[in-house]
Amino acid sequence: MSVVLPTVADLSPAQREAFELFPANLTRGLVMTKNSAKPYLTLGLSFRDGGLSPETRELVILRVGAVTRAQYEIHHHAPEAQRVGVPTGVIDAVVSGADSFADERLAALIGFVDELLAGIAGPPANTDAVQKFYSDNEIAEIVLLTGHYVMTALFLKTLGITADGEDATQDILTTATNTLRAEEGQELI
Repeated sequence: MSVVLPTVADLSPAQREAFELFPANLTRGLVMTKNSAKPYLTLGLSFRDGGLSPETRELVILRVGAVTRAQYEIHHHAPEAQRVGVPTGVIDAVVSGADSFADERLAALIGFVDELLAGIAGPPANTDAVQKFYSDNEIAEIVLLTGHYVMTALFLKTLGITADGEDATQDILTTATNTLRAEEGQELI
């Protein structure tokens, strides 16, 4: 059973501001919290300006979506992964749960994300393999990105939030990122 999300017409001005930043069902769920919606969205969008390449960022998100079975995340991020240049075959492999990749860097990344996810209830992930390809700062960002999308998956799945009727994913992500950049006086993408 899912939680009943508020309709857009029923949103308060503060809730509407968050929804207008990121007009998606996720936001309709987030606005049910008192003050978390916009900061949570801002954190998620901050990874688009982070230290990871867009390809790495999207591969991490897709793997979290696959392992947690959060179809909403896959719905929004598979098109974004394609847009930033991740080949369809790689997207399909990451989403299908493949654990073997010809590309050593990709294998290290996906293996690390898998270890992070397993480490929620088990021993912490080992950084040895991923350190061959990523800096300490990038590894820290991979860990935080993974955790953010685990939390998002938990939220989406528990509240029964679906991507029904949501398309134009790239436009949502780009528009929201540009809105935040404009607020901070940064260059738009």
